[in-house]
Amino acid sequence: MINYLCVLLLVILNSILFFDKELGISVIIFTIPLLLLLITTLKNNNRINNKKGFLFLIPIILLSLTYLIFDNTLFKYLNIAVIPILYILMYIYVIKPTNNLEILFDDLARLIFEPLKYIGNSLNDATKSFKTNKKLSDKSKKNIKSFIIVIPILILIIYLLSSADLIFKDMFSFIINFFDGLIDSLFSNDVYYRILIAFILFTYISGTLYYLINIYNQEKRNTNVKPFNDNNTIKILLISLNIIYIIFDIIQIKSLLFHKIDSNISYSTYARQGFFQLAIVSIINISLILIAKRKEIKDDNNNKLINIMCYLTLLLTFVIILSSGYRMHLYELKYGYTTLRLLVYVALVTETILFIPTILYIKNNKFNILKYYMITCISIYTLINFINIDYLIAKRNIYLYEHSNYELDIDYLKNYGTDNINLLIKLNNNTKDKKIKKELKQYFNYMQDHLNNNSWQEYNISKHNAYIKIKDLH
Repeated sequence: MINYLCVLLLVILNSILFFDKELGISVIIFTIPLLLLLITTLKNNNRINNKKGFLFLIPIILLSLTYLIFDNTLFKYLNIAVIPILYILMYIYVIKPTNNLEILFDDLARLIFEPLKYIGNSLNDATKSFKTNKKLSDKSKKNIKSFIIVIPILILIIYLLSSADLIFKDMFSFIINFFDGLIDSLFSNDVYYRILIAFILFTYISGTLYYLINIYNQEKRNTNVKPFNDNNTIKILLISLNIIYIIFDIIQIKSLLFHKIDSNISYSTYARQGFFQLAIVSIINISLILIAKRKEIKDDNNNKLINIMCYLTLLLTFVIILSSGYRMHLYELKYGYTTLRLLVYVALVTETILFIPTILYIKNNKFNILKYYMITCISIYTLINFINIDYLIAKRNIYLYEHSNYELDIDYLKNYGTDNINLLIKLNNNTKDKKIKKELKQYFNYMQDHLNNNSWQEYNISKHNAYIKIKDLH
């Protein structure tokens, strides 16, 4: 059974928290009851087949908390996609865990779109559920009647007393603001959009729960997907690529480490290009190794050859990763940090860590590589949400500005996030550049106006601290 009343209350909470609001403390406030509803529904319907799947709760809760703690624009929007994917992965690993990558992607797509087919069934169930619960006891009827009478009287008294005493008004301002906002919403055109969004959310959550409980657990998975397994092509490709990579890596070692390049090419220009391309090549190489080891080959000689080629590819890929990282380092020394450049470092570190399970997979292709890839990637992604990227970028770029000839791109630091406000205030106090001071003054004035209008649903620690700091400047 699905508790449709809880779903309805959750949808109402969603409308209160998110409609026409920026994301803030509202995300974690919504996440906790949603997770409780999901866990309770799965438990009551005996759909929990693997409790380890609930480990996905950790990144879901942590990523939801970032909306309260940090104010990074990139992750604020990126996590809107990542968090739902983590929910779906949790469904899969709690109900029907898999170690097969094709099946995992197939289930991901299925759990996104299939619930839409069962919206009618879930609405029919919901109607029956509400009709069943329609008959209330005499005690319940009396309680409801009492609340209907008491609440409006209490609201009226609070309004009257608030008009009579400012201290009392401040104490109960959150209640007054809440009902003012509620009345404004009910008598505005936005109420129709609010109802429409609430209906869509109710039907989708209900359809998802209905699908998980009644359909997904009984569905047979498509196991007819035949992976690419042309051993001859794989061998030729691995051997050819390794020859190319050996030549390329020799050039990298000579040029980057020993500064031996053509006299017509500037070393600084040579070093500060190609890191994105090299990062992509390294990803392709790891993917190729996974394809090569998908199926055990009966011929032991072929197995040994492919294993040797895979190990060699991994070693040469490591040199490519070092080259890419070094190039990026030289580039940021001149041009400073950006979010994209920092994420390249993160991607390269992640790939390097993934070498460990990849080596074990080359040795034994029955090793559960998907599990360790997933743990590594989700852990690192969650971690970078907490390292305060905007602060690191501002700190590094301001340092380069103050200790070298680096030309500070102040427009890049003036983003819509507030995580680097403290550093910009320090820069404003320390710099003698009138142009930077003027730009920062305009930025602080804009941010003060912007932050002053935030509601309680949008509360964010970084925004709150930034507002206090900027206010103290005036």
